[in-house]
Amino acid sequence: MKNYGCFVPAFGLGLALFSVTHSCPMFVEFYPDPKDVSDKEGEYVEIRLDDFRAESLFVRFESKEVLSFAWPDAERLVLVHDSSQCAARTSAQGSLQDSLRNEPQSLSQSGLQSGLRNQDAPQSGVVCGSLGNTTLPNSRESAWKLWAGTCVDSVTVPRPKPGKTIQRVGMTDEWTFADRASGVQDNMEQDSLMVARMFAGGASVLRVTEVHHCPEEPMPEWVELHNASAYAFPLDAFRFCDRGGVLGQAGDSIRSFQTVLVSKDTASLRAALGIPDIKLIQVSLGFLNNVEGTLRLCFRNDVVDSVVWKKGEVACPSGFNPLTGRREFTPGYQSKNTKKAGAATATNAVSSQDLLNAPFTYKLSSRVISKRGKPLRVRVESENDVTVSLWDSAGRRVWKSVVSAMSNGWVNVPVQVYLGIGVGYVTFSAGEYENVVGILVRP
Repeated sequence: MKNYGCFVPAFGLGLALFSVTHSCPMFVEFYPDPKDVSDKEGEYVEIRLDDFRAESLFVRFESKEVLSFAWPDAERLVLVHDSSQCAARTSAQGSLQDSLRNEPQSLSQSGLQSGLRNQDAPQSGVVCGSLGNTTLPNSRESAWKLWAGTCVDSVTVPRPKPGKTIQRVGMTDEWTFADRASGVQDNMEQDSLMVARMFAGGASVLRVTEVHHCPEEPMPEWVELHNASAYAFPLDAFRFCDRGGVLGQAGDSIRSFQTVLVSKDTASLRAALGIPDIKLIQVSLGFLNNVEGTLRLCFRNDVVDSVVWKKGEVACPSGFNPLTGRREFTPGYQSKNTKKAGAATATNAVSSQDLLNAPFTYKLSSRVISKRGKPLRVRVESENDVTVSLWDSAGRRVWKSVVSAMSNGWVNVPVQVYLGIGVGYVTFSAGEYENVVGILVRP
C-alpha cells in the first residue's frame, strides 16, 4: 500500500514515479555444508530481490562460470543443484524473520523459470534457479558477486560450520551462523510464529477493511484485506470461512502494510475500478447478501476476523469499512477515517483500540531548503525500520538511508549534495506503506 501525504495513493504521473521502490538485490544466506544430506542435495544460495526490476541477474563464485537468470517476479531467488528437491528444501530454510516467505513458486533444472501465475495475484515469495556445476566450499572462505542493472553485491562468506546456515545480518557486511530446522518442524514453527505475529497487539493485524456486498452494476462484489504489520503472511494459509478456497497459491503473500482486494471476478473488477496498480485476488466467494450477512476470515480453521452487516446500517450500493461502520469507497488504500476511534463498528470483537494506525510518523525541519544553507533534517518515529529516500525532479532516487526502529534522532538528508535548484521529493517507506513529501531547493 502506498500512501502520499495521508492514506491516499497518487494517481498523477509525478508521484506515480515513487510507487515502486528499487532496493538492489543482495546475497542473504548460504548453506555450504549440510549434515543430513549430501552437499549436492542440500547446498543452496539465497538472494533477496524484493521489488527491484531488471532484465537479467548474474551470479559468479570467484573465477567460476557466470550464472545468468532471466529476472523472476519474486521476492527471493534460491540457487540449488537439484531443483526436484527444491520444494522440500526451501520450505524448511531461511531465517526466523523471513520464514513466512520461503515457499517456492517454480523451478528449473537450468536457469530460472518464473512459472505461470495469475496476473492479479501478489508477487510470489520464492523461485528456484540452478547452481549448475558451482559447488560451495566446506573448509574455507568464499567470494561471491552478483550484478543486475547498475546494482552490484560482492561478499566474502565466512568459513562454513557443518549443518549451519550462514545468514547476512540485515543490510550489513556481517554474517552469522544459524541452525537449519527440518521441514516438519519448520511448518509447525511457521504456524506458531504467524499466530504470534498476527495477535501481537491482542487483535489480528490481518483485517477486513472494506466490504462491497452490493456495488452498482457491472462492478462485481469485492472485499478488501489489509496487513497492518511489519511481516508478510502466506495467503495460502487464509480463506473466508465456508466460502471458496484459500486466498493464494504456494508462494503468494500479503506483504508488510499491503492492501489487497478479493473478488470472484478480478478482470471485471479491475476494469470497473480503472486503477492498474491495485493487488487483486480471485476467489470463489459466492454471493454476499445485500440485506444482512456475515463474512469471516480464517487462518487454517480458526476465525481471525469477522464482519456483520444488517438492514438499515449500510444502504446499497454503498460499501462500508467494518472498522468504523461508515460508508467507504477507497479500493486499495486505507482512508484517514480508519485511524479515528470512537466510531460504531460492524465487526465482531473490535474496539476503538484496534483501529489501524500508520506504521510511522515523521517530521521535516523545513520543506524549503537553501542550496547554501542548513541541511534538511528529518525525524522518524516507528517500531519498524523505515527507509528514507531522496528523489530528484525526474523521479530518480539519488540517496537512501534506513532509520532503525525506535530511533527518534534527527537524520540529515544531503539535499545540497544531490539536488539542484528546483523541486525534489523525500519518501518515507515501511513495507508497502509510503509517504511522499515535496520539497523546494532555492539558491
